[in-house]
Amino acid sequence: MTANNNTLLIEFLCEELPPSSQKKIADTFAAKIFDQLKTAKFTDNSAKLTIFSTPRRFGVAISSALNQSPSEELEIKLMPKKIGWGSDEKPTKPLLKKLESLNLSGSANSLSNFVIKDEILFIKTNSDGKSLAEYLQNTVPLIIKDLPIAKLMSYQLDDGWNTVSFARPVKNILCLHGNSHINLNILGLSSNKFTLGHRFESKEEKIEINNASEYQKQLFEEGNVIAQFDSRKKIILEQIDNITKSLTKGSHCPIDEDLLNEVTTLVEKPNALVGSFDEKFLHIPSECLVLSMKSNQKYFPIMKDERLTNQFIIISNISPNDDKLIIEGNEKVIYPRLADAEFFYEQDKKKTLSLMVEDLKNITYHQKLGSLEDRCNRVTQIFDYLLSNSPLKTNENSSKLALMSKADLSSLMVGEFPELQGIMGKYYATDEGLSLSFAEAIEDHYKPKFSGDSLPGNDTSILLALSDKFTTLIDLFSVGEKPSGVKDPFALRRCAISIIRILIEKEIDLNFIKLIDNFFPKEKKQDKDDLYAFIFDRLENFIRDKGFETLEVQSVCEDRPSILSDILIKVNAISKFKNNSKSQSLAQSNKRVINILKKYDQELSDEINVNIFENTFEKELYFAIENVDKLNQDYLEKKNYEELLMNLESLSEPIDQFFESTMINSDNEKVKHNRHLLLSRLNKSMNIIANLSVLGT
Repeated sequence: MTANNNTLLIEFLCEELPPSSQKKIADTFAAKIFDQLKTAKFTDNSAKLTIFSTPRRFGVAISSALNQSPSEELEIKLMPKKIGWGSDEKPTKPLLKKLESLNLSGSANSLSNFVIKDEILFIKTNSDGKSLAEYLQNTVPLIIKDLPIAKLMSYQLDDGWNTVSFARPVKNILCLHGNSHINLNILGLSSNKFTLGHRFESKEEKIEINNASEYQKQLFEEGNVIAQFDSRKKIILEQIDNITKSLTKGSHCPIDEDLLNEVTTLVEKPNALVGSFDEKFLHIPSECLVLSMKSNQKYFPIMKDERLTNQFIIISNISPNDDKLIIEGNEKVIYPRLADAEFFYEQDKKKTLSLMVEDLKNITYHQKLGSLEDRCNRVTQIFDYLLSNSPLKTNENSSKLALMSKADLSSLMVGEFPELQGIMGKYYATDEGLSLSFAEAIEDHYKPKFSGDSLPGNDTSILLALSDKFTTLIDLFSVGEKPSGVKDPFALRRCAISIIRILIEKEIDLNFIKLIDNFFPKEKKQDKDDLYAFIFDRLENFIRDKGFETLEVQSVCEDRPSILSDILIKVNAISKFKNNSKSQSLAQSNKRVINILKKYDQELSDEINVNIFENTFEKELYFAIENVDKLNQDYLEKKNYEELLMNLESLSEPIDQFFESTMINSDNEKVKHNRHLLLSRLNKSMNIIANLSVLGT
């Protein structure tokens, strides 16, 4: 940023901010103040926003900010002319009172001073611009008060009397416009032209910022601080890349984006270093070592040829002349962590997975749903149902698999690292000599764990994953444990989306509505209906996220399809059909048919009687439907939904002619009923894969 006198700079210097919310606080503060200044016309579209976020500070620089907002000519609405201007051509008392409140009494001497629109009186007046300092003093405290801070911290000011609240104690406020100081009084502090650099490596005790546009340069050169989050993140990636290139061939460091972001929030000037641990720990499952390094120490593990090595990368916040002490200190800290993991692993191996199963009866799943053993028995029942009612196959024992899939929850390793549930079960199952598909299913049945995660691999894994997830939804909805607003303590939204992804992406033909009907408590009908609504709400969001329009999604989902394996094919076909020249006509006709059928109160289950058709248009529509249904049956079997929808075009003309020439509500009850039967058949034929009426505009 080149030096100029139009850049606005605001920086809040704090005690170390919570890493989980540091960047969010900075981003929100910057976005809100940028939008407010633009709305108040202190900036225009040429202004550029720069966000600052470090462990000890957050702030913003905005280029091209005016010192005074421009004056404006305003048109103020007053009142209807007949109320404000009397028949004697003089202002009325209500108008005089209104003008007095606006300090515009001098305008009342002539009607020509007003603007009249639709018999409403308006008055034009000039609004003087506001000073930037005044505007910021009124605006910034409100923004600070509205920042996304999960938990406020109350602290006493230096005066020893007053207490304020923020995420962490604020130590200093810096506010400059160009090279001019703007005085702000916020959180018990007055702003100044100073800031502090790196806690340990700043070259100056205080850094006086000469010009707002020189803030980043001065902070780096004098304070050893890289103020922008993205700049530090880029440097960390470059340092990691340089380190791995300097190691033996094949070495690389997989980047965990969440860890990278967290580490970036922990340092003001990163310094990447290589540490190592005793190779004896490499016999422990790599997932345990990696998790311990990442979650406890914030290290990046180093791999070689896809195998974990005993080396790791430390991102330090200091850069001494000799890094040896930093490396040794980190190596000393990680040793007991890995020793604990080794102990847990060795102790768990003394107790087989089969023995761990015994503990499940003593672990409460939910106070209304019994123990984990009880839950596993319900998983077994759904597993067996899926075996009989889906194309999925396995030779594994369902009860044994369901119980062992949760057995590692009683292990010491999972007790220390809950994230390893399923993963440790796989290792313990392998140690016990169980089959590979059995062991993989224990790990895979938790998948997908997050958006974009891989799906369970083989049929055994898919069966267990679906059984487990359906059990979760049915169990918890049946006892009223439903997500509310943003609260979802049992991750039921993720559970429903996981089922949807598995059924669609693995193309599994399963009637999931029948499954839920079969296992949901009969007396809990409302809870079951809530579960259906919940799943279909997730389904519609899932499909929309694929880029489809709302009406396209609703047309396919409105009648709640029970099989999801081909739903994306259907929506894609609808998307293309919508652009067809006859789609709107068919959609409108379908809407008309549905409205007619809604008003008919007799059952329409008997056969159409062709012998009582009274005109040729009834016959032509009937035979057109027959032809369409015959072809569409073949298209349905082949899932060729695009051709199926195109085939409906042949109904357009017979439908139009039928409605033009036929009175549905005939005086003859038999004819009337027969015509409703014909429309009912037409409705089914048109809506064979989607409700076309939804597409009508």
